[in-house]
Amino acid sequence: MKLKHLIILSLATLGAQTCLAQANVPEDFKPSTLNQPGQMYPQVNSQGYVRFRIVAPSADNVKVSLGLGGRGGTRLTKTTDSIWTGVEIRS
Repeated sequence: MKLKHLIILSLATLGAQTCLAQANVPEDFKPSTLNQPGQMYPQVNSQGYVRFRIVAPSADNVKVSLGLGGRGGTRLTKTTDSIWTGVEIRS
């Protein structure tokens, strides 16, 4: 039982650190100049963060990767309207 509580606490701590890290991301995102015409996502900000928005109503999880360092990508978070969003650093 103690192991279960330790795992839950560890996951909660990791989630809180992720939220705090993303809270410091400047909100000056603009559509990438490499996007297809008329597409608003992905967006890039002044510090090299990339914001993704993907509509995938039947997906169980979504992960994106810029392929820049082998970190395994970023898991996106599903909103109530089946849109997956997240931010990854590109530098």
